[in-house]
This record gives sequence, C-alpha cells and structure tokens, in this order.
Amino acid sequence: MCGIFAYNWNENSIPFLVEGLTNLEYRGYDSAGVFGITKNGKIFLEKATWKVSNLAWKVELNDKNYKSGIAHTRWATHGGVTELNTHPHFSTNERFFIVHNGIIENYAYLKEELIKKWHKFYSETDTEVVAKLVEYMFEKDLITTISKVTKKLVWAYALWIIDVENPDVLIGTKFGSPMIMWVADDACFLSSDINALSNHCHEFFTLEDNEIVVLENWKHKIFNLWKEVNREWEEMSQEFATAEKWKFETFTEKEINEAPDVLLNALKGRINFEEKTITSETLTELNELDIEQIEIVASGSSYFAWVTASYWFKELAWMPCDVRISSEFLYDTFLPNKKTLYVFISQSGETADVRESVKIVKEKGCLTFWLVNVVGSTVAKMCDFGLYTHSGIEIWVASTKNVIGQLSVLLLMALSFGSKRNLQIKEVRKIIWEIEELSSLMKIQLENTKNIRKVAEKYSKYNDFFFLWRNLLFWTAEECALKLKELTYLHAECYATWELKHWPLALVWPGFPCVALNLKWVLEYKTASNIKEVRARNTTVLWIITKGLDNSELYDDIIEVPETSRILVPFTPMIPMWLLSVEIAKILWKDVDKPQNLAKSVTVE
Repeated sequence: MCGIFAYNWNENSIPFLVEGLTNLEYRGYDSAGVFGITKNGKIFLEKATWKVSNLAWKVELNDKNYKSGIAHTRWATHGGVTELNTHPHFSTNERFFIVHNGIIENYAYLKEELIKKWHKFYSETDTEVVAKLVEYMFEKDLITTISKVTKKLVWAYALWIIDVENPDVLIGTKFGSPMIMWVADDACFLSSDINALSNHCHEFFTLEDNEIVVLENWKHKIFNLWKEVNREWEEMSQEFATAEKWKFETFTEKEINEAPDVLLNALKGRINFEEKTITSETLTELNELDIEQIEIVASGSSYFAWVTASYWFKELAWMPCDVRISSEFLYDTFLPNKKTLYVFISQSGETADVRESVKIVKEKGCLTFWLVNVVGSTVAKMCDFGLYTHSGIEIWVASTKNVIGQLSVLLLMALSFGSKRNLQIKEVRKIIWEIEELSSLMKIQLENTKNIRKVAEKYSKYNDFFFLWRNLLFWTAEECALKLKELTYLHAECYATWELKHWPLALVWPGFPCVALNLKWVLEYKTASNIKEVRARNTTVLWIITKGLDNSELYDDIIEVPETSRILVPFTPMIPMWLLSVEIAKILWKDVDKPQNLAKSVTVE
C-alpha cells in the first residue's frame, strides 16, 4: 500500500526523497510528504494532497542541505485525504518524526490510553498514535524506546523515525510490511520496495521482521534482540532498472507492449526451444517428490491466472487443482495434506494475505512453492521452492505483462508435471513450439490496433457490461472485465454464457452490451447458441472471435484474435482487451496509470 522512503548522508536529501516517492507512487497517491533535517537540527516539513507532483513543486525552491530525511506517499486507510492526515507525523513535543507503511489494528485502544495521558491528536491516522507513543515511552535512547513501542503494536508496520535532537541518526524497523535498503557511493537509501531508486544503487538487502536498522553518517547497523546482525548484500538485477515510458503515452501501454518479450523471458533457461525440452532444475526436483495435487492461493489478477492454471494442471498433468482466494484462505479451516503442493502467487511477493497464508501452511509442515516477480521479496524467502516470472519492473497499478509472465510459468509447471505422468513427449514438444510462436502472434496483435480505438469510441458511451465465456476462457473473461473496471471505473459483470438463463439474463437490455469471448476449440458453437438468446433481447454484442470464424449475424462489432491451440487460447484475447480498456479510459479522461482508490502492492489486509 503506502510507500516510505528515507535518505542518509552527503547531499541534500529533499530531491532524493521526492524522486523516491515518484518511483513509489503506484503504492498510493492520495497524498505525499517529506521531512528533512540538517546536521545542526534545522528541520524541513512539507505535505501535499493527491499526487507526488503536487508536493514536488512545493519543495522546488528548497536550498538547504538536509542530509537526512524521510518521506511517504499515502494510500488512505485511516482518515480522509487531507494534509493533516498526510505523513510524516510527529509527536506532541515535535521531537520525533515518523513515516509508516502498514496498519496498526489496535491503534484506537492505544489512542484512548494516550488521551488519558493528556496527549492531543491532530489527525485521524493510526500512525500519529505511534509518534505519540514514542514520545510517551521514550527513555535514554531511541533504539530502546522503539523496541518497547513495537511490542505494543498489533499487525503490520514498517517505520522510519528521526529524533530532532540526534539529527544524524535514522532508525527503522518492520514487521509484516516490506523494507529494503540500498547503498550508493555516498549515501544510504531505504524504501518500501526495490523499484524506488534502483538507478542510483547496485546492491541491496531486505530487512527481516523485528529487526532494527540504525543509520548514522552513511554507516548502518542491524540489531535483532539487541544482537548485531551481519547481512550479505544482494546484487541489483538489471531488469529492475528505473522504468521509462519510451514512445508510449502511458506506462500501462508500454508494459502491455512488453508482453511478447515477457512470455519468452519467463521461460528463458527453463525451456530449450531448439530441442523443445524443459530444463528447469526446480521443476525437475519437484517431479522427484510425492506430489499428488496442487492447491493455489492468490488474489486479484494472480487469482484469475491460477484459475486458468487449474485447467492446465488437470488437462495436461491429470492432477487435481484447487484455487483459493488468499484473504479467505486465512479464515477457512485448513486441512493439511503432505502430498499437496501449496502454491502462492504474488507480483510483489509482499501481498499481506498471501504472506500470512504461507505461514499457516509452513506451520503444518506442508510443501510450499512461490511464484513472484520481485527478487528478494518476503514470500520468496518463506517458501520451499519457487520461480520468478522475470517480467521486469511493472510499476503502474493495473497488472498486465506480469500476468503473461505468471501464465507462462504456470503452463511450464503443468507441462513439467504432465511429462512425468500421462502427457506424451510429442505433445510437450508441440506445445513448446506453439508457445514460441505465440510471442510472434502477440507482436502482430500489437501492430494492428486501429480497430480497437474505433470500438472504444462506441463502447465508452455505455456504463454496464457483461463479459461472457465458456470453459477455459473463464479466467480470461474475468481478467478482461477486471481491467475495464480498474481503468475506466465502469461496471462489468462476468458470467458463463450458459448461466445467463439462470437469472443474469434479466439484466440484458439494449443499454447493457455483452462482450462475448468465442474462440476456436472452446465450445464455440455452444457459445454462439447462447449469444442468440442475448441478441433476441436486442442488446449490443462485441464479439471477441478467432480470426476466420464467421458469425456475423450474432455481433454488432468484432475484435479478431489469432488462432492458437486450445491450450493457449487464454492468452490471445488479453492484449486487445487490455488496450480496449486503456482507450476507453483515455476517452473518459481517466488516469490510466493511477486508477482512483487503488494501489499496486497490497501489504495490509
């Protein structure tokens, strides 16, 4: 959710803080603030509501040398979008300044207790409670105080604190929420994730839960239970270089256009395309274990990707596969099975409910597998096995290319398990050849988008949509409907066409268009028959159809996709449907990269 950033030593911190917040803005853009301090204790505090750019122009004329600083970009949880609720927050005596990512679930109780101690509050946030608590519990030094304070906090936090009376020192700690530290030639940077300032840094490490890191004059020390911890640095991957839009109007369009390359990058080193063989050592090791079924835990677009994977595992590997929403998995009865592989998927590897679900499964001694994009993330460190999607930096809120990366790796897993069971080698080779061809087909789709703008102009006039599907296209339809909702704020429902007659057909009328996915090899004739029931109610139909199929009497508008095998049909509608959502959003003057109320990384439940 929120993004926090900190800087210590050498140059004026304010420009670095604003740059860091700009790169973290996808984590929340309800408001932003910075706090800087000079070596002689002179402070700088500035806040602004909404985007980081509103903060940037307010601090542009700052010319002091604030060598330490903390900053925050907010996704509002406690309290409205106001400057008073904007971080950094401070104690009553204005000695302690703090930024926070996470949620303090027992903040109301703590606030009530502090009010009894004559503390007054200016904001509605849970974070201000922590600032006041630091003041109330302070004794002799900040490290001792923070150790005591965090024992009173329930649930997740990543905190950075500056004591005005010790301006050279920055202190941070975390539990649940992520915290990354970088070093450059003359500075230390700390952030909520790896994307924030990778163009300045070459190495990093991830702070572990309950650790405290102390920065002073560019030097750092890490403590856990008062014992100093030595940490090895990890090298920054080139794929997480700071993103640029290149020739595109939005980052979202740029990331959609990277999808064909992501498809192959996810499989590089795991498939030998010349010999049509699977070469992943991780999957080879998994195949040697006694695994009888798969249970998948995910949320959002990742959940929809796993729904498709469940079809693949059953069809290609003859393995039962159950899919669970991570937030509900936490509160359902867990029935552990030592012959089940529990797979957890998260773009960031920091998704709160996914992370907590891993803990439940690990406590029962079951086998865990991660699939994430961000190197060094918490979920990746917690599980027994895993694979990165290698999708590169995906910083804008609506996930696109990483979905392609997830699907690619999931298909690879199904093929690998299948090749050790009932799937014929010639079928594995055929699908590998088709995957390589699919990348070329995606590039052709991206080169032929003229019709999409025309369709978008017509359908931007509607407020409600049905997305209709059958069988293997379930996830694709759900994902396409999700993107329309995320980017345009229009209402979209998703149903199997056969289910319409059970009750959703009551909503069909000329002002409620239907987007029908009808691709070759996926019950296309049955889908066409169901759409006739829709047409009989005089509604508008947008037909997403395999090129060459002709049902002209059933649609008003058409978007054609290339023909692939049945196994690969979930991939082909996504690029044109994502681009359709982008175009509609532009026509409606929506912010494509930063949809309202959303954030990229959901690190709180």
